[in-house]
Amino acid sequence: MKRKTISLPDDLAEFVDDNHINLSRFVQDKLRELAESDSDKEEISEEQAKEIYNKLEKLGYLDR
Repeated sequence: MKRKTISLPDDLAEFVDDNHINLSRFVQDKLRELAESDSDKEEISEEQAKEIYNKLEKLGYLDR
């Protein structure tokens, strides 16, 4: 399995630690959800895409 690195803001890193979240598993599950919805050829609205983007950005998955 390939390894990738993500960056988290301090508050989210603390949240992950405090709640004993398996971050690797969480990201894998979310990516599978996205892949499955993509393979179903379901289109999402621009507003839904923006909402997903904002959630991922808030969680620290999108580094700028």
